[in-house]
Amino acid sequence: MVVERDVQLAMFGGREKAVGPILKSVIGGTNADLIAAVAPLYLTGSVLDVTYGLGIWWQKFKPDDFTFHDIELDGVDFRTLPHETGEFDTVCFDPPYVPRQGPAPAPIQRDQNFRERFGLHESRGGIETTALIFAGLAECARVSRRFVLVKCCDFTNGRQFQLGHFRVLQEAERLGLRCHDLIVHAAGTGPGGGQIKTVLRARRAHSYLIVLEVPARALRQRARAVLPEQSGDSTKET
Repeated sequence: MVVERDVQLAMFGGREKAVGPILKSVIGGTNADLIAAVAPLYLTGSVLDVTYGLGIWWQKFKPDDFTFHDIELDGVDFRTLPHETGEFDTVCFDPPYVPRQGPAPAPIQRDQNFRERFGLHESRGGIETTALIFAGLAECARVSRRFVLVKCCDFTNGRQFQLGHFRVLQEAERLGLRCHDLIVHAAGTGPGGGQIKTVLRARRAHSYLIVLEVPARALRQRARAVLPEQSGDSTKET
């Protein structure tokens, strides 16, 4: 999708200039604010959200042609979507992107609510979380014909700093997707932090919305894959 800006006319030719807002690469506010901001560029056609949850993304904007799933709502696992290849213009993917070790619930209800909203109520190690994200990304890429929007962030696990968004970009490239845009969502640190007694590094106050594009080459390959097999002799009797 291309957004054309209004043009301010000038008395003399060649001095016209484009006016009007341009989407900025850093956006504050809630997830709903983020989605409403990127909608004119990336959410104009048919849209599939495979991690709908409580629908927080769509509180300020909802596409006209909109389909959603969530394993807690309809049992649909984003690793095995019930859709045809290339069925949607844009697919939105907001997986649980931070590992959580151990089965113990959060000591504060506010933190437990945060975990449930972001899919962190289930215990997963780093390897399991990465495998979950990669499998979901591959399936989102399959059913998209234009864009895949992926929410992710960097994090600390086992005292090691992990570049979560870089891993997603690497896997996307391996799948044949191309990074079209990278938007920083500066939404603050979220709850918690009281358990951090020794500060080793800056605390993450942002996440990323990665816009991945399905290249034209991939679309052509898909088209060739679904063409019926051509017989060498169309007049051959059966």
